[in-house]
Amino acid sequence: MNRVWRTPAKVLAGLFVAGLYAMPQAYTISARPGVINYVEGTVYMNGTPVSAKSTGKTFLATNDALSTEAGKAEVLLTPGVFLRLGNDTEVKMISPSLTNTQVEITAGEAMVEVAQLVKDTDLQIVDHGATIRIQKTGLYRFTADEPAFAATLEGKARVEYEGKNIELAKNHQAVIGGALKSEKFDAKKREDNLYAWSKVRDEYEAAASYSTARNVNSAGFFGAGFGYPGAYAPGWYWNGGFNSWAWLPGDGAFFSPFGYGFFAPGWVSYAPVAYAPVYGVRQPVVVNPNHNWGHNGSSGLTTSSGTPYRGDHSGNWPNHPGTWSGHSGAWSGNQGSAAWHHDGNWAGRSGASGAAAPAPSAHVGGGWSGGGAAAHSGGGGHSSR
Repeated sequence: MNRVWRTPAKVLAGLFVAGLYAMPQAYTISARPGVINYVEGTVYMNGTPVSAKSTGKTFLATNDALSTEAGKAEVLLTPGVFLRLGNDTEVKMISPSLTNTQVEITAGEAMVEVAQLVKDTDLQIVDHGATIRIQKTGLYRFTADEPAFAATLEGKARVEYEGKNIELAKNHQAVIGGALKSEKFDAKKREDNLYAWSKVRDEYEAAASYSTARNVNSAGFFGAGFGYPGAYAPGWYWNGGFNSWAWLPGDGAFFSPFGYGFFAPGWVSYAPVAYAPVYGVRQPVVVNPNHNWGHNGSSGLTTSSGTPYRGDHSGNWPNHPGTWSGHSGAWSGNQGSAAWHHDGNWAGRSGASGAAAPAPSAHVGGGWSGGGAAAHSGGGGHSSR
């Protein structure tokens, strides 16, 4: 659908120039997943060291291998899906197709965070001959070392191995072997170094997404990120200020299993925002007020079922161990009178400006579909950062 512009030429030109400065320069590379978005420590691609300078523009093609020693790496798959490698880990890209993404874990351990699972996307992780199909948004963990296993911390996955098929629901795992069966486990015992690092990365990604969504709105037009072409398209958008690709949903809002939020540009002004020390720098980041942050409830942030949290300008974020240790960042003033129910639905969604919020049409898979700004057609061009 085409948008009708009735802006005078001079004003439109001014918006365009302003947009060049206000908006991170997004560009279309291709529709394939596999960009290396972040590395730290010792990381190799096909035996060649990967430096921080090459991140954001280096892609894993078919049969490429990415490995770590004393290091970690983050790879972006389909929009809203993050693959994170721990120490002494190796993965192989089997298929970088947008509709049929396959990655093999050949050594070590990795986590896959799925904030959005696009319809008709077949996302597969291969581990010791087993194929694990991700079926819902959530958080998943894979170990290739003996005993190899696949685990669902949040979400649902299907494991296929030597003619056997089982489902892994939340807090269930399976050792990959002859007696393939789903077993319940204590997710808290899996909150180790890789889990903590993934949470820090998710916070960073949410901060980058919030910054990008606001800049896209300020620019008055929408560029194309790789993954999907076109104006106001969902996908990965380059944010030079964060030196990272940022995920922007095409519509609605999504919360990650770690409690951070990703809002489409048309919805971002209604996002509940806190200020957090992201890698030592105070940054605004979208958070889910109903997420269990491990606080004692004394701050006024309520997570009990059926009791909404009503944002106000004096509310402070509770002290939270780990990433949020010692932090009491004030909520930003763009919540207005918005109220959040425990199930993630909106109540009384009105921004501080008094403008009516677009109504969600359905609550699906951790986010909403419909109700946001209309999608527009048009192809994204190629340019360089």
